[in-house]
Amino acid sequence: MTKQATYTYIAASLAFLIPFPGRFVYGVVLVIELLFLMLIGTCVTSIADKIRLGELRNVLALIAITSFTILYKEILILTQTEIAMTLGFLLYIPAASSFLIGYIFNKPETTLLERIKINMFHTGRFSIFALFFFLIRDIFGYGTFTFFGSNHLIYEKIIFDSEGSSILSFLATIPGALILSSLILFIDVTVSHKFGILRKADKANNFVSKGDEV
Repeated sequence: MTKQATYTYIAASLAFLIPFPGRFVYGVVLVIELLFLMLIGTCVTSIADKIRLGELRNVLALIAITSFTILYKEILILTQTEIAMTLGFLLYIPAASSFLIGYIFNKPETTLLERIKINMFHTGRFSIFALFFFLIRDIFGYGTFTFFGSNHLIYEKIIFDSEGSSILSFLATIPGALILSSLILFIDVTVSHKFGILRKADKANNFVSKGDEV
């Protein structure tokens, strides 16, 4: 990624992670939403390019992902009321994050299937990172593990008393979430950069090898 794309990716990541309560079940809900939003946004922008509506593709994508977010929230109200009431308008943040991530990896010259493959790969990688982030905060910040429960309520398994350790309970706060996300994002960007260098070096070696054969 370029520097601009990296900064956009970091902004999208922080917007997706920081404002939400650090419970694993919320992370699962948000990741599911993000994956569907990315799929819908990719399909809409690809169709817009195909029928030569390139100037309107971003507008159409925003309308599509916002409409799905409204539908997704209504489904949560009917099936997981406690989660829907807790997250509220925060459910609209993944719409902005999916739009930014899709903007970073958008390649108009590729086919629909290629775009879906690229965007879903990067979104899937980010989703794993996000779930890991919410799991750490849930277990170590609150001393619990949360998931979908019955009767529209959240299932909560108490693992230990996190209030006994001020360092661990700090992870449950917004400053703690900011520090944790910054650390994980730094590792993620650094690893991605290293892999990018290795791929470029491998391509260069293959090119040199082909030149020697000729």
